[in-house]
Amino acid sequence: MNRRRFLVFSTSVIASGLLAACRGEATPTPTTAPAATPTQPPAASPAAPSPTTQAVASPTAPVSSQPFKIGVVVAQTGNLAASGRRHIQGMQLALEELGNTVAGRQLELVPADSAGNPEQAATHVRRLVESEKVDVITGFTITPELTAVRDYLHQQQQLTIVSIAGWPAITRDPNVRSPYIFRSSFCQGQYEFIQAKWAYEKGGYRSVAMMAPDYQTGRTVAQIFGEYFQKSGGQIATEVYPPLDTTDFGPYLQRVLQEAPNADAVWAWFIGADAIRFMTQYQEFGLKDQYPLLGGAEVGDDPYLPEVGDAGLGIVSAINYATRYERPQNQEFVQKFQKKFNALPGHLEYWGYITIMILAHALEAVNGDTSDKQAFLDAIKNVSFEGPMNRVRFHPETQGVITTVIVRRVDRLPDGSLGNVVIDEYPDIHDLSF
Repeated sequence: MNRRRFLVFSTSVIASGLLAACRGEATPTPTTAPAATPTQPPAASPAAPSPTTQAVASPTAPVSSQPFKIGVVVAQTGNLAASGRRHIQGMQLALEELGNTVAGRQLELVPADSAGNPEQAATHVRRLVESEKVDVITGFTITPELTAVRDYLHQQQQLTIVSIAGWPAITRDPNVRSPYIFRSSFCQGQYEFIQAKWAYEKGGYRSVAMMAPDYQTGRTVAQIFGEYFQKSGGQIATEVYPPLDTTDFGPYLQRVLQEAPNADAVWAWFIGADAIRFMTQYQEFGLKDQYPLLGGAEVGDDPYLPEVGDAGLGIVSAINYATRYERPQNQEFVQKFQKKFNALPGHLEYWGYITIMILAHALEAVNGDTSDKQAFLDAIKNVSFEGPMNRVRFHPETQGVITTVIVRRVDRLPDGSLGNVVIDEYPDIHDLSF
């Protein structure tokens, strides 16, 4: 026990800030104003002119000559700071490629530190819209930041590209969607339903035990995995839900051994320090030798592999970005990122990169003139270009990006290190695919 507690202390500082997009569903869904039909955004009301229109200073300063201001609301301090930092690095790489200018408009990042706090995020969003007069708002490290401001953004008719948070309702629920809000990252459940299908159809598993943290997101993604695994013909042997920030998984792993002795595999969804502790203790308690491990969220994710060592070997997970995905555009992206930051990019960097590129292509389509809000919204809706993972474009109904979901496995690489290798791919996955 002392050794495990030492591990907890030594790893939690590193892990707590990484890959936090899926955490924090505990805040209630905000009261939502009915959104206009997503495929037909209403024009701005004369009584409430759009922030972009308000930003036009005078006839001598046409909008096409003003900087295009990108408000980025992400955690830059606190436990989630690493997530915000990595996301902004992806944006910085894209800006460097573009020379910070598109169609005559200088691109200007205006970062704001949410610290993972919904109230702080809401304060910054209001400042960015009302004082900074930003052209677009991006970011949102965790879902509660987004739920706290969704109504405000919709009422202000503020162009927004959610570039991290995976709140399903923002694209899946017709009563929560907004014609002004797009998403360039992912939707919770988008990976899990693919992983469930793969586990039964290609992994050959017929009975799976499920483990996830006992809060809204954990239970939601577990429900989606279980539903699609059963639809495929499989059985859920047992479900075990430890609390968030569990330090000793022993009692919960023992339950799996007792309740699902004949399961073919374990599917486990954990994040941050919980993910590191879980992988390490899964091996320590001997389950790694008995049950193959299907990783959800950050179980098996590359940034944690140096910390967990051989405990990560063989874990199969699903996500919409993979460093070793063999596509020329991705290889170029990885090389450029590695040269600039001396590190490999992950999904947070990828989402930041394509968000800037989406805006760049839309600006080109309107020749840098965003004074016609409807025309610029249409330009974003119609964006289509070859990105690192696939052709980047939006679903016309959800306004969520259409993506390729990768199934990957942790292997020992030729240089002796551990890393995820792609073993399968599922193209053209969108928010309504499940």
